[in-house]
This record gives sequence, C-alpha cells and structure tokens, in this order.
Amino acid sequence: MRYILILLITASLAFAGTIQPQLQREMSESFADELIPVFIVVQGELDLDWIEAATADMTREESQQFVVEALKDKAEITQAPVLDQLGSYGQANVANVHPLWLANSIYCEATPLVIREMASRDDVILVEKGTYENSGLIEPVEVRPVSPEEREKAIVWSVTQINADDVWAMGYNGDGIIVGVIDTGTDYNHMDLHNNMWHDTPNGYHYGYDFYDDDYDPMDTYGHGTHCSGSVLGDGSEGTETGVAPGAVCMALRIDYYSGGEYTWIEAMEFGADYGASVLSMSLGSGQGNTTLRTAEENLLTCGVYHSVAAGNSGSGSGTILSSGDSPPPWFHPDQVHHGGQSAVVTVGATDDNDNIASFSSRGPVTCWADYTDSSPLIDPDISGPGVDVISTSWGGGYESMSGTSMATPHLAGVVALILDANPSLSVAQIDEIIETTSLDLGTAGKDNTFGAGRVDALAAVQEALAVGVAAGEGEAGPADLLISSVNPNPVSGLASFDVYTASPGMADIAVFDLSGRRVATIGGQEMAAGSQSYTWMVPETIGNGIYFVKATVNGSTVTSRMAVVR
Repeated sequence: MRYILILLITASLAFAGTIQPQLQREMSESFADELIPVFIVVQGELDLDWIEAATADMTREESQQFVVEALKDKAEITQAPVLDQLGSYGQANVANVHPLWLANSIYCEATPLVIREMASRDDVILVEKGTYENSGLIEPVEVRPVSPEEREKAIVWSVTQINADDVWAMGYNGDGIIVGVIDTGTDYNHMDLHNNMWHDTPNGYHYGYDFYDDDYDPMDTYGHGTHCSGSVLGDGSEGTETGVAPGAVCMALRIDYYSGGEYTWIEAMEFGADYGASVLSMSLGSGQGNTTLRTAEENLLTCGVYHSVAAGNSGSGSGTILSSGDSPPPWFHPDQVHHGGQSAVVTVGATDDNDNIASFSSRGPVTCWADYTDSSPLIDPDISGPGVDVISTSWGGGYESMSGTSMATPHLAGVVALILDANPSLSVAQIDEIIETTSLDLGTAGKDNTFGAGRVDALAAVQEALAVGVAAGEGEAGPADLLISSVNPNPVSGLASFDVYTASPGMADIAVFDLSGRRVATIGGQEMAAGSQSYTWMVPETIGNGIYFVKATVNGSTVTSRMAVVR
C-alpha cells in the first residue's frame, strides 16, 4: 500500500489540489448546490514492518484481529479532524457520511465547494468519485431452470470438474471456515444453506448483515447471492450437492448492488474482517482504477483475508476488468514481470465444462494504475473456474442454472476454504501461490490475460497445501515488548502519524526530540493499555527543517522512529 499511496501523492501534484481528474470534470458540469458522491482518502497508513514484528508469533485469528483493531484506531485518530470539518457544513452541503476504516477514507455526498475545501487539507491524500456509471452487481449472462437430468445428479458438474469431491474423501470439507459472501444476500432458509449459516448470538438469528437496509437481516431478495452461496457451501440437504466446501460457514453480507453502492462493499469487507471471515467472495464491479477500493483490498491483505473477485462479463476485449478485480494479487506469478503493489484480490475468469474460456469472461491486462501501465501491465485474471451453466441453490428453494464470472468466483472461495481446513497456517500469498501453480494450465502456456494461471484444481491445491506443513502458532504477543512504527508521511510538513505497540500496560511517554537530544514536543503522557495505539502530531510552525526522533517510553523501555521535517 505504501508504494501506491506515494505514487498518488506525487501524481496529485499534477492537478488542482488532490481531486481526481474524472471528479474534476463531473464538478465542472454540476450545480453549486448539487451533492456529488465522493471518497475522501485520508493520510495515515500502517507500517507493514511494524505489523509483521508485532504479530510475529500470533495465530492467524489473533493477527487478523490485531490488524483490524490497529486499522480502526488509525482511522479514528486520523479521520477525526476531517469529520469535524465535514460536520460543520450542514446537511444542505454534506450528507450520507460513512467513515471507512479499512480504506482510511470517508464516503459522503458533498457540494463542489466542500470537495475543493476538503481536497486542500494537508491530511487528505485524494478526493475521488464515489460511484461510477454501470457499477454494481456483475449480472449473469443467462439464468434458466435446471433440467430433470441435472436435478437428478448427486453432485453438480462444476464441483466434480475441479476435483472438490476428491478432497472431501481426504477428510477436508472446509469445516468451520467462515466465508463472507458479499452479494444480494443469502436465502438462509434454503435447506442446503440453513445449517451452514454464520451467527453471532446464541439463538442464531444473525446470519451476517444487510448494509443496504442497515439491519441484521441479510435475506436475499434477488437470487444472485443465494446462487453464489450455494456454490461455496451448498451441502445437498435438498438433494443435490452444489458447494465446493459443504462444511464451511456462510456469512451473508448484503450490499447495495446498484450503481452508487461501492461504500457498502467496503463496509461488508470490514464486517467480514472484523468478525473472523477468512475468505470473502464478491461479484461486483466499479470504475477502473478505484483507489479507495484498492486501498481497502491492500489493507484486507494485511488483515490476512483472501478475497475472490469476479473478472466481469464484458467479453473478449482486452483491459475490460473493473475494480476491485483490477487490483493486483497477493503473490507475483513468475510470468508477472512488472511488480507494483499487492492486495488480497484474486480475480476469477469463467470456463465451461470442456475447460474452454467463456465468451463473456473479461480479459486483461490491467494498465490503469500508476504502478501498472501500458509499459508495465498487470496480468489479469489470476485464475479461472467453472462459470457456464452452473447449477446452484435458488432463492426460495430448489436449484437453477446461471452463467457468468459471478458463478466462477464462489468456486474459488470454496477451494480456499478446503485449503484452510487442510492447513490453517497458510498466508494469503501462500494460498494464492498454491492455487495458481497447481491449476490446470489452459490457453497460452503460463499465466495469460484470458485464463490467468489456469483452471483451479482443488485436489492438487490441497495436496500441495498439506506438503507445505502446518505451523502450530503459539498465539503469544510477539518477539518484542515495545514497538514503534515508521512515521507517515516521511518527510513530513504538516500532520505526522505513527503507531506504538506494547505487550504490557504502563505509563507511556511519547515525545519528539531533535538531533541534540532536546525534547521539542510531548505528544502523549498517559496510561497505555496493552496492544497498539495510533498517534498523530501536527508539526508546529516553530519546528524548523531537519531530522527529529519520535521516542516512545513504556515501562522503562524506549523505542525510536526517525522523522524528517521539510516545509
């Protein structure tokens, strides 16, 4: 994430303030009192080296929760002054404000004047469009009833084609792995899904969350999400097994799947990461180069959550993959010679029962980023899976057939659940590497912009995952009692942010010193609980250019982070 944000800051100097060019054009065509949907990306990111050190000996679950809390804390501290200013304008000028900790950004609808004033802030990196034309659900290209012959099959063809049933015979069915399905909701009353639904209360009423209606009832009202959920984990209670991982747990995350709902997609990612989902599946698409979505996906990787995302149904034209599918994967395939940033996203294309690419499956490359351009493209999609005439659970009961990359995406999510059942210690990057290198290579040899690395093979992937070995993970606090992150940004001219981690509670002294060792500012001097704490410091005008040191002392131990002040 650091790489792309530095590029964004540099690129922002080329146009007015930090306003995205597409947004500038929209503003120029808008009335003065018109409310425009925007994302305000706020300065302040986690130091990945600091995260790695703090979570070194934690279990997968502990590390995920640690990063989630650190991201929340960072967003709360850094967004506070921005939210205060937004709150001062009144409802006529600012509406529908949604702070987002996973992307350290704020979604809102604001007038052109407010947008310009927010973009002029030193602690705002970028203001970009909050929605794009034709964004939303990646609709299937065909929906039809199942035939009697298809209905009579014990296991659907798409599950056996990727050898998932052979993995079940080994004793792995995704048992207990939480998969968040970000979609139109899930019919949790369907016989094949009901017993596998996630809940967070003893009575089992909460099956996820509905970010469209803002309540705890993510019931499907459209059908798409139920079909995708069934491909992840439909257990065949109604007669036909449709799920790749029938022992997994479905966390239903209903979002605004119409144009303008992108912020609810991020809220769904946040919920999944916060409540223990190891895998997310999403069949949605927004405008290419959506920085806020990519930032959320980068932080999702830091959390340790795998994200299976549909490539889209735009057909054989090159460069047709939308955000978040245009985000880079967590592992660089050897054929991906140009290395930019990485994220949790693994983008999925669609194949038929003969392993041909579907005519509708979107193709790469991706060339819309500062780190992935025409001269240094990103190969996309990353992998392919069954997506033509896929039989899965139907809203209201029974089964139906759908075609689209939306159908391939949950197959990959199910494979990841199988892998984590077999080896829960694997990182997101390791899982991606295993899946890509064990896939059935199709089309051009190696990874290409049609099939990606090939068609996913669940059996080969799980066998490879077992060969890696299972790490125990003791779940201890980490190798160090006290850690301080790097200062962001560095050099700094205005607002500086950093994080401190302590394994034990104690009185904390957080201060800034110059090269002579003289204390020039005290940032904090209060009792600090065990865990991480985010800090911000506005560099006073009295502080001159030069090198300074931020020091944190807790329980007699001191750590230091170097900072350059350049105005």
